[in-house]
Parts: sequence; C-alpha cells; structure tokens
Amino acid sequence: MVHTLQKTSLLVLAGLLLAGLALLTPAAASPAGMQVYSTPTGANACLDGWWWQTTPATFDNIGNGWHTVVVYMDGYQSFSETDYVEDGTQVVNANLIRLGPTVGFLDITSEPNSADVYFDGTYYGNAPMVIGNLWVGNHKLVVRKAGYYDVTDSIPISSGQTYYYNAVLSAYPQQPATGSLQIDSTPGGAAIFLNGNYKGNTPASGVMYITELAPGTYNLRIVMQDYQPYVQSAPVTAGIINDIHATLVPVVQGTVRDTTGQILVSSSPSGANIYLDNAYKGISPLTLTNIPEGSHTVTLRVNGYQDFAKPVNVVGGSTVDVSGTLSSGSPANPTTPAPKPTKSATGWIPVVLALGICGVLFLARKKA
Repeated sequence: MVHTLQKTSLLVLAGLLLAGLALLTPAAASPAGMQVYSTPTGANACLDGWWWQTTPATFDNIGNGWHTVVVYMDGYQSFSETDYVEDGTQVVNANLIRLGPTVGFLDITSEPNSADVYFDGTYYGNAPMVIGNLWVGNHKLVVRKAGYYDVTDSIPISSGQTYYYNAVLSAYPQQPATGSLQIDSTPGGAAIFLNGNYKGNTPASGVMYITELAPGTYNLRIVMQDYQPYVQSAPVTAGIINDIHATLVPVVQGTVRDTTGQILVSSSPSGANIYLDNAYKGISPLTLTNIPEGSHTVTLRVNGYQDFAKPVNVVGGSTVDVSGTLSSGSPANPTTPAPKPTKSATGWIPVVLALGICGVLFLARKKA
C-alpha cells in the first residue's frame, strides 16, 4: 500500500513538473501577419503599397519588420498605421472619419527641386506640386532628398483654401555621419524594403530617396506583383549618395497564363481620388494590383477640378501607366445649388390619357 502511494505521488509530481515546463516553454514562433479591421467595413486596405484586400482583411507571411497599412474609403479620411510585426499577428483597427463638406489644398515647393513629399506618412511625389483633397486640420509634412537633412513640419489645412509652403533643405556637412540611397525601378510602383522594413514605393518617373542612413551594408529588396523580386546588397557610405536602378524581370509563367496586371496611377494635382470602373480604390499616386486583363476606365477626381477619365487596356503580367492632369473646373464649394427642372403642365397629359384608356378597357371587360 505504501509503495502504491509513493508511486502515485511520483506520477502526480512528474505530471506537475511537465505542466510547469509546458507553461515555461515558449510557444513556437508563428509567421508574421496582420489583420485589418475598419469602421465602416468594406474599405480598401493596402499593405506596403502592393498587397490589396477589402476589410476585414488578413495578410499572412508578410515577414518580420516594419509594415505600413493604409485604409481608404470613398468619403472618408484615409487611415495610415506603421507597426513592427514579429512572429505573430498584428491587429489594426481603423476607425475611419467621414470627410467634411469641404477640403483644402497644399501647394509645395522645395529648395533644391524634386524633393520627395510625404503628407501624414503617405508619399505623394516630388516638389513642386499641388496636393488636393486634404481634410481640414493639422497634418505632418516630411520633405526628403538624398544628401540633405529632412524637413519636418506641421501644416494647417483650412476649408477651401490653398496652403503655400517652401521647404528649404539643409545639405549634409563636409564630413557627414550618414549617407543616402536614391532608388528607381522599371516599371515604377514597386515596394521597397530595406533590411526587411517597408520604405515606400518607387514613383512612375523619378526616384525614391532613403536618407540619413548610418554607414554599413543594407539588404535591399524591391517587389512588385507579376515580377521577380529584385534583391541586392546596398552599401551606404557617409556623405555618399548610392544611386540604384532596378530593372524588374517579369515572372516566367507556367502552363497557366497570368490574367491580371497592374495600373500605376499618378495625377496633377496629386491626392486625387481614384476610381476603377466606378469603384473607389484610393488616392494618387497609387499602384493598383491584380486587375483583370481587359478594358477598364480610370477616373481621377479632385474637389474643385474637372474629372479626368481614361480608358486603359490591361494585359496579364504587365503594368499600365496612367498619368492624368486635371483642369480647374467649378469651385470646390458651390453655394448656389443647381436649379431643379420645372415640370410642365403638358407632362401630365400622357398620364391622364393612359389612365383613361385603362379605365375604358376595364369597364368594357367588366360588361363583357
């Protein structure tokens, strides 16, 4: 009996030890991913400039590192969030704020010219430029160019007004402690990752700047739908601008032909609402991916400008470049509504005649 109790005690003790080890042992690492929810639902979620889904969205196997998700919906302010994701799933909740009846504009120049413009974390293009459809309130502006220190400022946008801003960038000193990368790709619109962290997308024309980098060797990866990843080591030297030109090679298809392509959309002014076949897709500049091949219509819309519409033909595995210049049209906030058409008295005559004919036929059928 004593031996039985001792044996039972040992088994219980062993079980407790195993349970404790199980609690102390870390769980196996899961692939990095991101789940995106929005209020209201049904918004467009774009991860790192090239993965697209509709909320609620789940992005799997995105790799450890910094990732940026932008959530767009027609009539709402765009939502942007950057998170570091590592061996797990990051949950993002985007509470979209409805745009007011009016928006404002930013007219920006830079010294020197052609600096990259980021507004609330979104890349819009190179200065000088005008950005439209900006919601009223304070915004974060970053102006960047290789070989110069970034300019960061807070910009107040007012209803129906244009805010003028000139960004004067300071050059690195003769003996700077950091270097820069200057990157472009063919075709444009590709996502850039540096040491696994998303940095932005190459423009349709021009270059993307990555500035104030500590000296060393970085792992550069440029990706785009239907193209092979472009990978290389990017050395950064203090005071040096490393210019990188990436020519992307299309993916060699197997027996199944690729039936989707990309549309690279840009506009002047920037920040135009993009509609593909009347479906809202986001704000320009933007790369639309997984577009079924065939004929489509891209429409650009900015408050206070005439719409720009262009038919495009998408070929599977290829990229179409759409760049639209919008013309100034009716004022952004018309105060006098369009007059409603007045119905004439003669418009009732066909209705009365039709009712009379129906009545006669009904009585004739009833007597029969």
